[in-house]
Amino acid sequence: MHLYALVIISVYHPMLDQVTHLFRLKTIIEEGSLRRAAERLNVTQPALSRSVVQLERLFGRQLLERSTRGVQPTAFGRRVLSASLRLMRQWELEEQQLQEDQTVGDIHVRIGAGPESRAVILPEVMPLIQKRFPQLTFEIYRDHHVKAYEDLCEGRLDVVLSGGIGRTDLRLKQRQLAVVVDHIIAREGHPIFERIGPNRLVPDLALLDFPWLVYLEYSTYREMTMHAIHERIGHYPDVRLICDSLQTTIAALQRGDYLAYLPGQIIYAVDAPRLRAVPVDFRWRTTRVGMSIREEIADWEPIQALQDACIETFAKYEPVDYPSTYQNSEDLVGGQW
Repeated sequence: MHLYALVIISVYHPMLDQVTHLFRLKTIIEEGSLRRAAERLNVTQPALSRSVVQLERLFGRQLLERSTRGVQPTAFGRRVLSASLRLMRQWELEEQQLQEDQTVGDIHVRIGAGPESRAVILPEVMPLIQKRFPQLTFEIYRDHHVKAYEDLCEGRLDVVLSGGIGRTDLRLKQRQLAVVVDHIIAREGHPIFERIGPNRLVPDLALLDFPWLVYLEYSTYREMTMHAIHERIGHYPDVRLICDSLQTTIAALQRGDYLAYLPGQIIYAVDAPRLRAVPVDFRWRTTRVGMSIREEIADWEPIQALQDACIETFAKYEPVDYPSTYQNSEDLVGGQW
């Protein structure tokens, strides 16, 4: 039986308050010490030890390793902790909904999102969703790509909007929202637009005459920029600014003569001066952007509404006039959804 199912069953064990035991285990692992955990919870160390023993009897496996430096979870103990965190998050959401009519308490939904979603999609979607579900409070965070899977499974995030989280799990539901196309982007009025020829394209070599900005929220952006240009022209771009802040990246593009290789939706993030896609005949990189959700909340009405609103908004903000080299479906690459 799946560990998560065992934890759920344990909540209804007629003899033990397993939720309390699991909460105590979580605190022990976080503190790395029974003494510090006892002080934090204001209980005795023997009480904590009894909770650990009860859980180890229930699961039939050792949960903690003890040494002179304190306690560390075993590999199985980490699995129990992960399932416990997930269970606690789901109960928190359920409890908030159950109390809604009596206490009018806010329900917090935690969203991890990639740069184009944070800059363009969610700012438009959120007012619509909150008008429909006024009891919800949304917390929006950067999608830390490597940690997204763990954060979803353990309840630190409820939803992730990104180009994929790198692995699948039966406990997660994944739904495609859009296909995002990366473009070379510059400010309106940038001198590169003066290089547009009779074919309404900028010559490839003109890209080497201007400084480049590399956005580093995801480490792959640097490689994408360097290799996309080198593959087409045979030379690397002249990178003069490297930045991990999307706000700073956009501001620098607006004020300087930088070029950047970014998701096309970013051109809709700002006005005055606007950002534009540079018309170059490239084989553009595309990524399927999707939504990953824990299965227990996948059919929750606000989540369904969020998904539908994101799909509509992504479609609304697709950059126009894709190069002909994009038209073949075989050019689509990126996360699998």
